[in-house]
Amino acid sequence: MKKKYLSRKRVTSNFYEKNLLRDIWGEAWGVSDAISKVRKVVMHRPGQEIMQLHGSAQNIESGPVLIESIIGTTPQSDQKNEKPNLEVLQAQFDGLQEALIKEGIEIIPLEGDSEGWPERLFTRDLGIVIPSGIILTRLALYIRYGETPMMAQTITRQGMPILGTIQGNGYMEGGSFTMLNSTTAIVGLSERINAEGVEQLRYILSLQNIELISIDLPSTIIHLDEAFLMVDHNKALVQTALLPFRFLEELHKRDIQLIHVDPQDPELTINALTVAPGRVVISSSGVRTIKLLEQQGITTIPVQVDEIYKLGGGIHCVTLTLLRDYE
Repeated sequence: MKKKYLSRKRVTSNFYEKNLLRDIWGEAWGVSDAISKVRKVVMHRPGQEIMQLHGSAQNIESGPVLIESIIGTTPQSDQKNEKPNLEVLQAQFDGLQEALIKEGIEIIPLEGDSEGWPERLFTRDLGIVIPSGIILTRLALYIRYGETPMMAQTITRQGMPILGTIQGNGYMEGGSFTMLNSTTAIVGLSERINAEGVEQLRYILSLQNIELISIDLPSTIIHLDEAFLMVDHNKALVQTALLPFRFLEELHKRDIQLIHVDPQDPELTINALTVAPGRVVISSSGVRTIKLLEQQGITTIPVQVDEIYKLGGGIHCVTLTLLRDYE
């Protein structure tokens, strides 16, 4: 123990002060943006639990449940709900983990019962990570409701500060949140993220003077990471058809260059992970988008995740970043 902690003087340092976090909590936990060097992520290797999913399993992660009640043909009507091959799924997941480890990233396994909760592969949704800690989320569907305690157990073992929990009637999922920079965060409202959840999040962020920009997502998607990804300082990969004009205008005002995901690539190509400024782990099937990113000076690390796509998520969905380098 450092000598200063033997003092009975009142603590005058802010909770969020990095040296204090390192001394007491072991790390300057959290993230202040979506592009700085990634150090730690939480992941769950899929097992037999995914075989519990019914024929429309893909819709649980990537499709709004409301769509199912609409009469007539929707763009989602023709989507195939292919049953994943567990052996191939695990092999691709292992390949993704290997790529992350080569980038110097520590993989932290999600704790908890491995037989239940078939959607727990998508760890991104279980937390909102901000500077100095994590906010535990409240998931909107019963099939995912038991995953939050698993993340709480994982985080507690790591010694990371839990800054709050979405509660009451609020809904919040991490796939629809991102830190734009140290003073600005973005959240997308959808079937899985409601106004009460956003207001609880806004209050916790306000304690660090972080502004929250909230945008309405279209009825066809549930998370912001299906439409927006920062890939470098002032560069973002976007799907403009899924983002409101005012948000795109705000990005333009902030001098963020917008790079459009190629429409001929799989829809979830944009669901990638930026592991360092200008360095992105991305699906190898997004060949046209990869070429475009490379032309814009972005280094890509392609990995196979087609089998993960069958469950309705991508690389970003299966990685919850707990720690990035930040000033």
